[in-house]
Amino acid sequence: MKKLYLAPLEGVTDSIYRRTFLKYYGGVDKVYTPFLSPNSTYKFTTREFKDINPEKNDVSLTVPQLLTNNPDHFTWAATEIIALGFKEINLNLGCPSGTVVSKKKGSGLLFYPEELDRFLYEIFNQLKGKCSLSIKTRLGKHEPEEFYEILEIYNKYPISELTIHPRIQSDFYKEPVKMDFFDYAYENAKAPLVYNGEIHSSADIEMIEEKYPNIAGVMVGRGLIANPELGLQYKKLKNTSEIDLKILKEFHNTLLQEYSETLSGEKPVLHRMKEFWSYWQIQFPEDEKTIKKIKKTNKLQEYKDYVSKLI
Repeated sequence: MKKLYLAPLEGVTDSIYRRTFLKYYGGVDKVYTPFLSPNSTYKFTTREFKDINPEKNDVSLTVPQLLTNNPDHFTWAATEIIALGFKEINLNLGCPSGTVVSKKKGSGLLFYPEELDRFLYEIFNQLKGKCSLSIKTRLGKHEPEEFYEILEIYNKYPISELTIHPRIQSDFYKEPVKMDFFDYAYENAKAPLVYNGEIHSSADIEMIEEKYPNIAGVMVGRGLIANPELGLQYKKLKNTSEIDLKILKEFHNTLLQEYSETLSGEKPVLHRMKEFWSYWQIQFPEDEKTIKKIKKTNKLQEYKDYVSKLI
């Protein structure tokens, strides 16, 4: 049985979500923060620090993720994070967002192999022995064949785990995953590999596990948000594929309470909760009308009334 990781999703898997998910579900070996963006201020924003505050995170399971192309900014942030008690830091080389890519960050840096190599040389030298450094990557920016050179670069460094999302930047999340390039990585990567992409069920995880028996783990994002019991199902800690609506209700209500106490006003609370329903709706195929009402309402009490009809 492979290790299972909760992927970072911007606007979804913040510290409140991660902490509540671990309380009600779990079944995962690590949870990753959405990316923090260290810069020339050499300060975390209030929001960023909240997401890595050790009082609000299980530091033994949580992996902070950093997004930058500046080795000094990365090293500064990593040093601060290590001082908080975290043992692993993840470098985001996978984000496909246009605004990120245009700054040569995320998957945008993959198009500049010399700069990528220089960046990795600096951060691995500066942080040698201080923590584990893992990477989450795509195959390239424009063409998957870019990955051949990118993997050669990765193979120079003691990457603790290399998570590969086998798409290029311009695929975003819509084009089919390019499994033949993960095959190539499986045969040629020196770092322990983690697979990420289009995992929606325990059967999907088992298929990856069977095809790639020597990988270190599987990272799941959208599939684990849509079905928070997925880790439990995969690890045989739950025997049915039907979601327990009583636990989902408690999970939902705790999230709602936490966000109501943290966010200012009904609108941001509703925005955050509606984002979850864009994933959870798959659990309620017969209730499309109620789901639509949940997504359209602008009043918190109305929202609560609609949700109570479902769970």
